[in-house]
Amino acid sequence: MKRAIIMSRVSSEEQAKGFSLSVQLEQLTNYCQRHSLEIVRHYREDHSAKDFNRPEFKKLLAFAKKNKGTIDYLLVTTWDRFSRNVTDSFVMIRQLKNIGIEVQAIEQPIDFTIPESKAMLAINLVFPEIDNDRRSIKIRGGIRGSLKAGRWCRRAPMGYQNKRDGQNKPIMIPSDKAPFIQYAFDAIEKGKNQSLIRQELLKKGYKISRNNMSLLLRNPIYIGKIILPAYENEKETLVEGIHESIISERQFYNVQNILQNRRRKQKTPIYNSLREELPLRGKLHCSKCDSKMTGSPSRSSNGTQYFYYHCNHCKKERYNAHLVNNTFESILNDFVFTKNSKTLYKELMQSLLINDDTETLKRIQKLKNNKQQLDTRIEKLQDLLVDGTIDSEAYSKTYSRYTTQKEDIVSELEGLKMSNTTFKKQFDVAFDALDNFKQTYTESRIEDKSILISSIFPESLQFDGKKCRTPRINDVLRYILQIDKDLPKNKTGQISSNLSLSRLVESPRIELGSKQANKKPSTRLVFN
Repeated sequence: MKRAIIMSRVSSEEQAKGFSLSVQLEQLTNYCQRHSLEIVRHYREDHSAKDFNRPEFKKLLAFAKKNKGTIDYLLVTTWDRFSRNVTDSFVMIRQLKNIGIEVQAIEQPIDFTIPESKAMLAINLVFPEIDNDRRSIKIRGGIRGSLKAGRWCRRAPMGYQNKRDGQNKPIMIPSDKAPFIQYAFDAIEKGKNQSLIRQELLKKGYKISRNNMSLLLRNPIYIGKIILPAYENEKETLVEGIHESIISERQFYNVQNILQNRRRKQKTPIYNSLREELPLRGKLHCSKCDSKMTGSPSRSSNGTQYFYYHCNHCKKERYNAHLVNNTFESILNDFVFTKNSKTLYKELMQSLLINDDTETLKRIQKLKNNKQQLDTRIEKLQDLLVDGTIDSEAYSKTYSRYTTQKEDIVSELEGLKMSNTTFKKQFDVAFDALDNFKQTYTESRIEDKSILISSIFPESLQFDGKKCRTPRINDVLRYILQIDKDLPKNKTGQISSNLSLSRLVESPRIELGSKQANKKPSTRLVFN
């Protein structure tokens, strides 16, 4: 006697229309009795057949694989009980065939020994899929139509609950949580942040996540409006809902402005790893593994605190920070600029960087005029909203456009604040710092020290216990220091007794840019 698995399936929608699992079971059982088939197992499903990701079918497939070769048929009443997806159906039929199981619909039998019968199978499978697709289109169209009419037909958001009106159509009404929504908007207007509001709501018995709080405060559904998503050629828009609002439009848009201004002011916190005792932390490299060295304090037995630079990668180098810092400062003390070199460099920089500031002043004045015009427009726009001349949607979009333009203008103005005239004064003050490089460094803030170190030593700086070593220093600085060839140290290309430089030399000819890019760094000039 051949053996069969029988499967009956309905979806919740089909069950509502009168389909019954018991009727299918009765039909399948009678069929097996008439054809002398042993029923091995019966699977009942209450799930959509759009794919095979169905709990009961997964169990069926696992059982079939486990009992491979002992089951002959999988029986359903009609092919739409098996699946409503043509592509997936053919793949699953082949998969079951490979383990010796033939799928059959007792009311739509197919003779698989005849090749042409596959065409009939395709027809039997494609119509359920078409029906599914058509139903989905109708559902999407119905939902979109409801949204256009201002009727919310999905799960009600926080503060509302789903109900039915007198015509048995879906509608939302404020729930017992509506006062919490009102409280959140009131608290934002009072200057409270969202984290504090969430804590206060939790004490009142209303728990809300950080993400949901942010979404709640930006959802126009609480002013009686519904967002209609973009679809094909239609843009996203706001439609007037038929549900009752919880807050006023004035309060909603006021809260939006507050949240927008807070976002602009937010700055990402920067981890500060700078310490006065460790100015070379992150700039100093380990001579063993070339990893960046860090630094930390260590306390002696008598309670005195000492700072050290150390490598956390290979852990083979550790130097007293006081020794390293003194060595570094002695290098800066050896940076001596002759009067001729400073004069030449100053004239060169002035010719490159200082231009007539007439055009800059004109641009600044133009930007100030544009900013004033935008301020006037924003004030008029607010008056139009209060007077009811424009709706809230138009106000929100126009206000956002004006504020974006204003932000761009303010940003450009800040970049132009330093005029060429101001730059000339600051340039003279900064250039005087070359007279005593070490003093300039030691009297600088730790942040400025870090910038100065990076600008002098563009590549790795190492310490071997006695002196520092680096492939090269800043090219411009090197050129200035080596203008006076009579200095003994400059003849060897070494600038300080405590600094060892690479002896790689540049090629003595001028080459094309693409080749120059491959040249190795040099520590001295070569003249033809």
